[in-house]
Amino acid sequence: MQPQHWILVLVAGIFVIELLTGRHRKVHRPRDIAIMLSVIASSQITRVGMAWLTATVIGLLIPAGKGLLAGAPVWAGFIGLLLVAEFCQYWIHRWAHDSKRHPLLHGMHRTHHSAPYVNVTLMYRTNLVWPLIHSYTWCAALGLYLGMPAATAAFYLTIMAWNALTHSDWRWDDAIIARVPGGGRLTRAMELIFVTPRIHHTHHGYGKDGKTYRNFCTMLSFYDRLFGTLHVPEGRPWRYGLPGGEHHWARQLLYPLVPLGEAKRR
Repeated sequence: MQPQHWILVLVAGIFVIELLTGRHRKVHRPRDIAIMLSVIASSQITRVGMAWLTATVIGLLIPAGKGLLAGAPVWAGFIGLLLVAEFCQYWIHRWAHDSKRHPLLHGMHRTHHSAPYVNVTLMYRTNLVWPLIHSYTWCAALGLYLGMPAATAAFYLTIMAWNALTHSDWRWDDAIIARVPGGGRLTRAMELIFVTPRIHHTHHGYGKDGKTYRNFCTMLSFYDRLFGTLHVPEGRPWRYGLPGGEHHWARQLLYPLVPLGEAKRR
C-alpha cells in the first residue's frame, strides 16, 4: 500500500476506538460533516495537482538536484526531512495564527480550528487551499526528487501518524500518566522532545488551559521550547474551537477564493 493508505487505516482505527468509547456522541454538526466530506472528496483531485505542482517547482528551483542524495542512508534522509519539515511547519503554523501580520494564512488555517471539539476527524477539516501551504507535502516531494523514496515514505508515514495520534480524543498520554508507575514523570520527559495529545489539544482550546497561540509543532516539541512557545497544560482546555462567531462552512473551505463574509454566532 501507498503511505497515504496506511495513514487512512490508522485514522480509521482511531476513529473506531473513539466511536466505541462515545467520543463522537452528539459532537458533529451538519456543517462539520459537510466540511469533512468535501475535504475527503476533493483530496482525490488536490493530491494529483499538488504532486504536479511540487515536482514542477522543485525541478525549477534545483534543476541539477534530481537524485542528488540517492546514496544517502535511509536514517539520515528520514531525520533530515523530519527536522526541515517540522522547522518549516512551525513557522508557517505560527504565522497562520497571527491574524494581523498574516491575515491570508490565518483565514485559511482557522477552518481547522473552528470545530468545537478535537478528535481524529480534524485531520480532514482543512481549507481546500491549505495543502498548497503545508510544508510536509513540499518536503515529501523534495525527498523523492532528491532520490530518497524509502526515507521519504518513512518520514511521511511517521509525521502523519503522529498527527493522527495527537488529534485523537483517545488520550493515550492520560493512560500513561494514570496507569504506568511514574507515568507523569515519563510523559514530562517525553514532552521535552515530542508533542503529546495534551500539548496539541491545548493548542485547539481557549479559556483555562487553552493556548491557541502556543504549541505549533506536530511532532517535535523542542522547536516550541527553543522559540518560547511551548505550553504543557495541567488538564484539558475549558473549550475547544474559536470564541465568537463562525463563518459559513463553504466559505471556510474556499477562502481566499471567496471572501469569508460575516461570522455568525454559534
